[in-house]
Amino acid sequence: MSNNRKKLRHLKQYQDLTDDEFNELMDKKALGVAPIKEFEKRIENKIEEFEEDYDLSDMKINDKQTLRNLAQALITLEDLEQFTYNLRQQGITDSNLMLHDKITSSMTRIRSDISKMQDDLKITRKSRKADKEESVINFIQDMQLKAKQLYEKRMSYVFCPECSMLLGTTWFLYPYADNKLSFKCKRKLDTGETCKGKAVVSSKELMEKRGTNKPSILPESML
Repeated sequence: MSNNRKKLRHLKQYQDLTDDEFNELMDKKALGVAPIKEFEKRIENKIEEFEEDYDLSDMKINDKQTLRNLAQALITLEDLEQFTYNLRQQGITDSNLMLHDKITSSMTRIRSDISKMQDDLKITRKSRKADKEESVINFIQDMQLKAKQLYEKRMSYVFCPECSMLLGTTWFLYPYADNKLSFKCKRKLDTGETCKGKAVVSSKELMEKRGTNKPSILPESML
């Protein structure tokens, strides 16, 4: 080991490296291909994301290298996606159309490489109590629940002013345009008579009352 390397070997940032790792790093520096700190940090962060979701405890040296290559590919794909987004913001012109096509082709190849590396790694998900079961049934149920919650939050509810019967639900594209709707109640009452209640509401009124003409009826979570 040269005198210069011996001096560097005692620096704090190199003390945790093995001799082989240190020599490899010095060789890269000599060739001008030493890792760029910012890029290396992004790779580390990406690998940490994998460690949160996957069991990486039994990986061999070649698997670790594949994982690193996978992290680099994902970072490159993210950068290219950002670049193409900025390119589209400028508008597709004759001058940048060829560039856009080349980048899109590169992204397609990278996605293919990512898929292959994921298959090669065959890493398994960690079983954590906090994780949701990733079954198709649970996924569908979760989506149905979210759709229901979104529906309840977006729709306006119109009730009969006489008997509080729900007469209809509606959604307005332009609620502050003061659109008006009229509802008639025909509910059969316990007395055998028919409710003659009538509700005339405007979209503006419903918005001001948080989505209903009778806020006292709806649960607070739906207002």
